[in-house]
Amino acid sequence: MVPEARTVLSMFDFGTYLRIPRTRARTSTTVTETFPVLARELRDIGDDVRAVPAPPIPVVPEPYSIRVAQTDISSPSAPDTEMVTEWMNRPHLAEAWEYDWPRERWHAHLQAQLDGSYSRPLIGSFKGKDIGYLEIYRAAKDQIAGVYPSDPHDIGMHAAIAELSVVNKGFGALLLPKIIASVFELDPKCRRIVFEPDYRNTVMRRLSEYAGGVFLGELDMRADRRIALFVVPRTPDDVPDMS
Repeated sequence: MVPEARTVLSMFDFGTYLRIPRTRARTSTTVTETFPVLARELRDIGDDVRAVPAPPIPVVPEPYSIRVAQTDISSPSAPDTEMVTEWMNRPHLAEAWEYDWPRERWHAHLQAQLDGSYSRPLIGSFKGKDIGYLEIYRAAKDQIAGVYPSDPHDIGMHAAIAELSVVNKGFGALLLPKIIASVFELDPKCRRIVFEPDYRNTVMRRLSEYAGGVFLGELDMRADRRIALFVVPRTPDDVPDMS
């Protein structure tokens, strides 16, 4: 459930870009770097896909909770923006996600999700303490739609546990089936939930299988991005035909 941050701009129309001024320490000159916002979101989609609303927000039992990340549209200094930026710059998440971005870029990334219908940024908590970041997205509006026959209501997920004290403590195996069940309940038209870990990520492959994922194969999303594709179908008939 870890996304790939590197992008190949020639493959898709990414639409919106973010320009961030940078000051080079050695020369004190200011340069502007340009980044795609929501780099995985597809723009060239059919009307049936475009009309599908944003993903539902899963409901999980206490002592866990999931909420939508909050931003300040006019400022990158909102508490959740600050928190997620700090989390994703921690070494274990910077290595896994490669989203070790500055606050301004995270502000744009979070706000773009809240403004559209492609995905939603979520904060996961345990006993009232925020411990992780999730993104839940419409697979038919994402790059992943290029490697399997997606349905407009399919859902994909990425997750990052920020607190090392709870990493490898069984939270994923405990919560993921509950999240899946909630999504299927909240969106009766959702036929399947998609997981696309890096093909070398044995931990996430086992977790996907544990959660009921059907393995569809190792596939190349891009030249630099090979995944192991799993889907959790609502019914056996909802497993996609990959032939």
